[in-house]
Amino acid sequence: MRIALEVSSLEYDIIIRNALVIDGTGQPARRASIAIVNGRIAEIGDVRGDAKRIIEASGLIATPGFIDIHAHGDLTILQYPLAENYVLQGVTTIVGGNCGFSPAPIKNVWLMSFWEFDWWHEIAPYKYDPDVIQPIEKVNEKLKEKYGWSIDWRSFSEFLSRVEQTGISVNYIPLIGHNTVRAAVMEKDFKRKARPEEIEEMRKLVAEAMEAGAFGMSTGLDYIPGAYADTSEIVELVKVVKEYGGLYFTHWRSGYRTGDWSRDRVKGLIEAIEIAKKTGVSLQISHIYSVYTVQPLPPKVLQEAQAKATLEVIEKARSEGVDVTFDVIPNVDGGLFIIPRLVSYLTPWLIELGSIEALIRNLKIKEFRDEVKEAIRAGKFRYLNPKVDPLWMDKMRILAHKNESYVGKTIGEIAKSRNEDPLDTLMNLVIEDPNAKVRRGQIISEHEVPIYIKHPLAMIGIDTFALDFKWEVKYPPYYLPHPNTYNAYPRFFRKYVKEMGVLSLEEAVMKVTSMPAKKLGLKDRGIIRKGAWADIVLMNFEKLSDSEDYIEPRKPPRGIEYVLVNGEIVVDKGEHTGKRAGKVLKHEH
Repeated sequence: MRIALEVSSLEYDIIIRNALVIDGTGQPARRASIAIVNGRIAEIGDVRGDAKRIIEASGLIATPGFIDIHAHGDLTILQYPLAENYVLQGVTTIVGGNCGFSPAPIKNVWLMSFWEFDWWHEIAPYKYDPDVIQPIEKVNEKLKEKYGWSIDWRSFSEFLSRVEQTGISVNYIPLIGHNTVRAAVMEKDFKRKARPEEIEEMRKLVAEAMEAGAFGMSTGLDYIPGAYADTSEIVELVKVVKEYGGLYFTHWRSGYRTGDWSRDRVKGLIEAIEIAKKTGVSLQISHIYSVYTVQPLPPKVLQEAQAKATLEVIEKARSEGVDVTFDVIPNVDGGLFIIPRLVSYLTPWLIELGSIEALIRNLKIKEFRDEVKEAIRAGKFRYLNPKVDPLWMDKMRILAHKNESYVGKTIGEIAKSRNEDPLDTLMNLVIEDPNAKVRRGQIISEHEVPIYIKHPLAMIGIDTFALDFKWEVKYPPYYLPHPNTYNAYPRFFRKYVKEMGVLSLEEAVMKVTSMPAKKLGLKDRGIIRKGAWADIVLMNFEKLSDSEDYIEPRKPPRGIEYVLVNGEIVVDKGEHTGKRAGKVLKHEH
């Protein structure tokens, strides 16, 4: 389709003057000016003329806006339509609906999607794990009480219309989530295979979402209720996605939610590849990490070997004709939340007793302490489960404590020095300082991440919600947003380009712009060229810095000076302008 870009002889809307342009294709940077009219790039090069707004960009690098290929921003976008955490770090487009969770379709129940933790216990009290499927009426009552609004959509198309009516600051690419679909059809009776008539009902919901503009479907096979689905169920739904030319995104199966944890996690990755083979769909592996486990914690050479062996599985699939790519979280410990309070790792008993003071009193009672240790060792509390992670004590590092000699040490190191059971050490440290802060360690190692990032099939996804700079959960386990929420992309450039040299700046920009755009079939985004939508980031690369604060992560990055979404300035000199220039991007089939 030819795009008409008629320009007044008097002025453009915006001129970005004299930037160092990295266009997203991997080509070397070049000095140029960029003119914008009606939301699109009208000229690049030696631009003459005037504009309503001129940005003097000498000393700044112009790149396409970052496309977060693994986001959960759709789950909170109606609460935080300005998406400050995204745009202030340069994200102009998010792919929502990942890990099997989307805000629609809905029938009689609502599937908890993590952001509800602060009030979920008020509608469904729990000790160990929340009952994540609740009647929509109960959820709406609480939403009305807490936020003044309720879920007034049911179909996928109705939700997209609701987002369009609200207006958002980022572009939103929707996926339909398998967990949401399964909950809508099976409700609380999900711990089994779906019946043929239930699969047919799910197929109709997926088809409705694809008709509405979904780019594909995602699964989260480590989450409820998707963990109980067999491969054949997924295949039948992905067949529908394929009919519409859509994509299949997967948080692949490791088995720990259903109690059949296997150290041979490669089976889950192979399952994802087999689904793609059977359906012919284009496959995106979500937030890759090693499918092999070496214990105890292995040396660097074995950590690197784990990553390379994992990539061999994907490369083999490519050689067999499977269109498979993957995304990487650019850190070692995920993207959604952090739990910085040490006492949070005793959350079930904190909930039961009602206060930290009561918990500490009871931790001094041997019988109570023995009961807690027995429950933890039995795997009842998933955030501290030695059956899944027997080396948990070596991954939990003290960040702040009244006894400063503990700071920087792991629970395992402190336990060894005190000749204690690590669980006793954790409890004793809480008794000594109820406000102690901790960082829970790695999902993958620092030696693995660069291997994944450098791979030619790799893109970057940051696995977080749309939030403001105040969000927190005031109920145990007192979640805070992960530092990724605000700083993932600046950290990616700082660590893997500036410091480690894993990628050139041009390569790094390509992995967050044109590569995800190509995967998604976006022909006029993820690139700076004449006729493309003006999703543009202007950054001061020399001053680019990020906050990796695991005690207080809610801090904006520095160095992202301007962000344009569809030709409108959403970030101006590092400040959000309040503009809701984003669009719901719908898949054409």
